[in-house]
Order: sequence, then structure tokens, then C-alpha cells
Amino acid sequence: MRRWGAEGMFGLGGGAISNESQRNLDKGQEWMNKKKPEKAIPFLLKAMEDPNNLDACVSLALAMPHDMAIELLKRGEQQGRDSLKRSLGEDCFEDNARYGAPNFWGILETRPYMRLLGTMTRMYVQLENWNKAIEVSLEVLRICSSDNMGQRYWVGSLLLQAGRPADALYFTQQWINSTDGTPPGSGTDFKEPSSAPLTKKIEWADDEMVYPAALAAFTLWGDCELARQYLHAAVEANPQVLIKVLANSKRPSDLKATPSRTLNGRETAHDHLWLTQDLWAKPEVMNWVDGDAFVKQHVLRVCSEPGCGKVEETVKQWQQCSACQKDHWSAHKVISRWNCLFRQVMGCQDLETAGVGVCGVSINSYLFSQLNSFVSDA
Repeated sequence: MRRWGAEGMFGLGGGAISNESQRNLDKGQEWMNKKKPEKAIPFLLKAMEDPNNLDACVSLALAMPHDMAIELLKRGEQQGRDSLKRSLGEDCFEDNARYGAPNFWGILETRPYMRLLGTMTRMYVQLENWNKAIEVSLEVLRICSSDNMGQRYWVGSLLLQAGRPADALYFTQQWINSTDGTPPGSGTDFKEPSSAPLTKKIEWADDEMVYPAALAAFTLWGDCELARQYLHAAVEANPQVLIKVLANSKRPSDLKATPSRTLNGRETAHDHLWLTQDLWAKPEVMNWVDGDAFVKQHVLRVCSEPGCGKVEETVKQWQQCSACQKDHWSAHKVISRWNCLFRQVMGCQDLETAGVGVCGVSINSYLFSQLNSFVSDA
């Protein structure tokens, strides 16, 4: 399997595993990507004969029932912890270690261990064991305060699921308000959250922070100004979450496991809904969201055919290239093929994610005109 960054140059965990174990892991992951776990398992078991190969443990866990996966990951976690203590020093897991916590991600040897903790959190979410998912997530932030894995994006949602809206709001506020990217203590020194309305617009709203903040503020204080401010920032950053909620779409069954992700894109919307869609679907929350005029402006889409201008009457009334746009299909048929090509080239879910209209007419038309121009000039 192709890898990037330092591990692409030096190998998994900085070259901590044998070449044979690496080959077996690659073969096992190849079969897993083809959704054939029965063929992957023998290779992964062989790879795990090297106790340093925690990525094989992770891949095998993903092929198992969730409760069994947790037990496997617990054993892998202990092996990884013991191995890191031997290589980095006995104090590497202690706060402000000489070489270790809270700077794990800067140390190549720790990265497989961090990935294992991330997978363990995922399994606890599937089992709806919210407290254990929170415990592991907070440990990730403790030993790696810069949080290069992005575990912080789940914490607000997990705290909401555990019935801790005040902690969820405090945590998300710390990250939203941080001026240097990482708040002191990674936002885990839980205190009373602020109920004061925002005095200025959030400059860089991250959907996976502002959505939990909005839900937490509403849970604590109802339809208050602060809750509305977070809600408006969230739907402006990524309307896909509330489009799915208001359309009563089916909750995702797992996270969006893809190497290609866009900020405030379909992937992050998918993951937030995987974690919290049942909370957004509560009647009092739905009524609050559905009755907000600002939200409606962002979830009701305008037909992107130039000169059409029609607006959806209900959320998600139109699917891609249908409903209002049925009359435009002859033009969209070719354009939709460009959409598929764009996804392959750019790694985006679709052109809508890239910031264009429902069918991406504007940018697709431009690409199409450029092709015609190219052919004419040839």
C-alpha cells in the first residue's frame, strides 16, 4: 500500500516492523480494500507475528464483530504501550515526558499506536459505549496535544451522546476560540461554558466543531442567541448536515473511511451525522432548525441552470439532474460525465462539494467550453 510523509520514506512506525510483516500487511489491506476479509485475515494474522505491527491489528479488528474487535485492540494497545516504553523510555506516557507525551505525533514510532487508539474509539462508537469512546479520545489528546489525527472533531459529539452538553460546549468553544490552533490542555480541562453571545462572526468555522456547539447550547438554554449563532455558522459552513437532517435521510452506519477529505465537505458531514444524527432528529431540535429562516436560506437549493432560478420548495426536493432540472437533462447528460471525471481527478465527492450549484453547471460549462475551444484550436 502506498504511504505518504515520513512513514512513506522510513516505513510504518519509522521502520519498526520487518519487511516480511510489511508485505503481509500490504497484501491483507489490499484484500480488505476489495471487501474480501476472508482472504485478508490469513495475511493479517501472519503480519501480526511481528508484535510491532499494530496496523495489522487495526486492519484485522475492522474485519471482526465490534465487541471482538475491542478485545483484540486492547491486547494490541498493551503491546504497543510496552514497546514504546522500551524504545522511548519508561516515562514516555507521562505528562511532559522527556521524549513522548504530549508530543507523540512528532515521533514516528508512535504513529501506529495512535492509529490503533483511533480505531478503538470507532469501535466503541459502534457499540454506543460513549464513555469509553470519550476516555480513549481524551487520552489521544493528552499524549498528542496537536492532534494531528483529528480526534478532537469527534469529542464534542461524543460528549453530547454521553449526556454532557456543558462539557461538549466548553470543549468546542476552546477549539473555536483558539488563536494558535491548539487551546491549552487541548480543551479537556472541563469548566463551565460561556453563555454569552458571540461579539463577532466566527472567521473560520469548522463544521465538526460548530455543529456540536450549536446542539450543546440549544440543549442547555434552548433557542438562545448563542445557539442560533453557532447554528448559522454551521449551516453556512456546511449545509449538507441539515439538508440530511431535515430530509429525514438514513443515518450513516459508519464513518467515511476515505483518504480524500475536504474541509466542511460531504465527508465531514457524513461523519458528524454518523455520530449525532439521532440527536438532531429529536422533535424539539427538528422544530428549532426547521423554523429558522437563515437555515432555510442555506438548505433550499437554487437550480443551477443559468436563467432558471427556481428554488426547492422542500429540503432535498431535487436529486442530482432531476425534478426542476429534468427539463435541463439534455445539457446535463454530458456535464454529468464531466462531473464524474472531475471527481476522479480532484478527489472531490462531486462538484457541489467544490462550491458550485446543484449540478455544477457553471464550472462544468466552463470546462466543456474549454474543451470545445481546445478542439477548435487543434
